Amino acid sequence: MTEFFLPELPRLLPVAYHPKAAQIEFRSNGWVRSRLGDCFPSEEDLLSFLRQRNGLYGPLTVPYADEQRALDVADWYQYVTVIDSFVSDRSALGADEAGARDVFAGIMDDFHGDGGGSEDFSYGMAGKELWRRISPGLSPGQIRRFSGALEAFLRGCVTEIRFKLTERVPDYETCMTVRLDSFGCDFIRLMTEYAAGVDMTGCDRLLADVHTHCMRQMIIVNDLLSWRKEHAQGDKMTVARVLIEREGLGLQSCVDRLRELVEHHEKAYIAARDQVLDGPHATRADIRAYLNGLDHLIGGSAEFEYLTPRYFGDGYVWDGSTSGWISLTAPVTRFRARPSADTNTDAQSGSPQAATPSMTRS
Repeated sequence: MTEFFLPELPRLLPVAYHPKAAQIEFRSNGWVRSRLGDCFPSEEDLLSFLRQRNGLYGPLTVPYADEQRALDVADWYQYVTVIDSFVSDRSALGADEAGARDVFAGIMDDFHGDGGGSEDFSYGMAGKELWRRISPGLSPGQIRRFSGALEAFLRGCVTEIRFKLTERVPDYETCMTVRLDSFGCDFIRLMTEYAAGVDMTGCDRLLADVHTHCMRQMIIVNDLLSWRKEHAQGDKMTVARVLIEREGLGLQSCVDRLRELVEHHEKAYIAARDQVLDGPHATRADIRAYLNGLDHLIGGSAEFEYLTPRYFGDGYVWDGSTSGWISLTAPVTRFRARPSADTNTDAQSGSPQAATPSMTRS
């Protein structure tokens, strides 16, 4: 069970690169080095992170934004990706739940202006510098939401550490609930608003189905395309792990099921979006701009996940392939036309077949 075949995903939404994508990536990498370089144990670890091209996530998900806001978004996503990387590392934040809580409490104190501003606390100082840039472009309602969004993300990270350290695999709905936090769904929405220059505070009921299917689609695509990385790190909070270890699916059956779920949520997102655009709020320019932003968020996020060495190994270079055989154990893998190892991926010992998750749950 070391390989699986990744079928084509629907990819029904637009993909575009910001016109200044290369420049933004370079500038964002420089920001990581200057503001967060001390978080890495060595120069090689920092360079490995920079080779993952995380600085492209912003330019791919907000390709319509002005250059400064696109850079702010890129730096924010780099910031939370550094945190996520060390949460997954048992020699760093992932080693101890209580220690991670202390670090995250310090981040929130600095965010609220309660910390001492120690120059030694790189996470806090970097967060404050980002906040000085981003907050003037947010409304009071968005600022309140941002605080809750950051707290939810850090809470989700701590929960993931707990499950990993205790070797527990959650059920599907528990996993999805935690992932909504640890994936950063609340601040992803806010970054989309910030990039588009709109404020969706108070629109939760109107956009409920849009957000449900948007975020579930993104989480499942992420968990599918990052499965090689999460498998190597023993991550327990991923829907692939849940379907295999809790629902009794074989590896290939799991992948095929996740592909079905991606298609379901992507099509359901489009239907929910179109219902809003065809309804009484269709004339609101802010709603239309935001939904266009979500379209590019979904499409751009998937594009990034195909191209990043973060998921396919340091040294991986994407050739544009979006389907093929993938090795879970090769140091660097790629999408191949034929398998190179045992393809009997559904052989599971001692795992009863169980009901798969409903595609209709909210």
